[in-house]
Amino acid sequence: MQNYDVIVLGAGINGCGIAEKFASDGKHVLLLDKNGVGQGTSSKSSRLIHGGLRYLETGQLHLVHESLRDRKRLVEKYPELIEYKRFFLPIYKSSPRPGWMIRLGLWMYDLLSGTRSAGKSHREDIDDFHKRFPAFVEQELRSVLSYVDAKTHDRELTRRVADDFQNLTGSVIVHCDVQNIAWDSTGFILYSSAGNFRAPVLVNATGPWIDEVNEKYSFPANFQLRKVSGIHLIFDGLVVPELMFMQTRERRVFFIIPEPESNQTLIGTTEREEHESMDLLNAKEADIQYLLDQINAYLKPDHQFQREDVRDIYIGVRPLVRKKGAMSDVSREYKLDLHTKGDTKLLHIFGGKLTTYLSLAEKVIKVLRIG
Repeated sequence: MQNYDVIVLGAGINGCGIAEKFASDGKHVLLLDKNGVGQGTSSKSSRLIHGGLRYLETGQLHLVHESLRDRKRLVEKYPELIEYKRFFLPIYKSSPRPGWMIRLGLWMYDLLSGTRSAGKSHREDIDDFHKRFPAFVEQELRSVLSYVDAKTHDRELTRRVADDFQNLTGSVIVHCDVQNIAWDSTGFILYSSAGNFRAPVLVNATGPWIDEVNEKYSFPANFQLRKVSGIHLIFDGLVVPELMFMQTRERRVFFIIPEPESNQTLIGTTEREEHESMDLLNAKEADIQYLLDQINAYLKPDHQFQREDVRDIYIGVRPLVRKKGAMSDVSREYKLDLHTKGDTKLLHIFGGKLTTYLSLAEKVIKVLRIG
C-alpha cells in the first residue's frame, strides 16, 4: 500500500494544475488517469486561452475577468506555448448583433483585461480586410472590428503542466483502471490495476466524466453536468491569415483558426446536448454540415468547402454545471463540491476551462486547507 497526502483523479488540465499546485506546496501527490495526460477534453478544445468574449452577453463578468487575468498569467508563465493573437470580427448586414453592440462588448473586454500589454480592440479598414481576406464575401460588409486573445496547443500545455508536476517529484500513473474506492473517516483506499494507494484527500477532476465516476464509486455530490459537445473541423491549407471570430444567424459563434505550423485551418465549434456515455460520443454528420454551411455563408463560391475537404474531425465537451436534480440554471463557471468524513476530504471539480486552471487550482488549495 503506497501512501500519499493527496490523490487526484484525472490528468486533464485541471487535474494536472491541481496536482502541480499541491506538489509546489510540498505535498506528496499521486495523479491517476484511465487514459493518458491531456487525452480527454483538454486536447479537444479550440486551442485558445481567452476571456470568453461571448460570456459578456449573458452577464458572466466574474468569469470573464478571472479568465482574462489567468490569460495574462499564462502568457507570462509559458511564453513558448502561449502567445497573444489578434482576432478579426467582420460585421455584415445580416449579422445578428449590430456593430454598436459588438463595440460595446469589446470596450468592456478591454476594460476587464486591465492591461495594455495584450493590445486593444479597434476598427479595421474594410478595404485592407478585402485584400488580406480575399476569400470572403464583400457584399453587405458593414465594418470589421478586431480584438486580442491568446492561442496555444491545448494538449502540449497540459503535458507541460504535468511535466512541471513530475519535476516537483509528483507521481503520474496513466492507463490506470481504478476498480474500487473505499473511504471512511480515516482515509481513501484506491484499488487499481497499478496497485493500491491510500490518502486522506481525494480530488475528483475527471471533467465531463465526473457524473459517471460519481455513480461508479457511489460518491455523494451536490452538482451534475449538462454535457454540451462541440466539434472542430480541420482543413488543409491556411484559409485565412489571422484568427477570426464569426457569428451565425442563430446568434451562435464559431472560430476560424489558422495553424501555420501544420499548414492547416481549424474551424469550430457546434453545440449539442449529450446524454450518452462520454466514451461513446462521436461527431454527427448534421453538425459537420452545420459548420460547413456556416463558413460557406461567408465565402465566395470558388472558395467554399465540401464535405470531402474535411481532413479530420474531433469532438470535445463543454461541462455546464447545475444543481443536482435541477434542469435549468446551468453555469459555465466551475464549482468546488467538498464532502468530508472525519479528517477525510473528497473534492469534486465540476466544470472548468483551459484558461482558468490556475485560479481553480489556487481555490482548491484554499478549500482543502491541508496542513
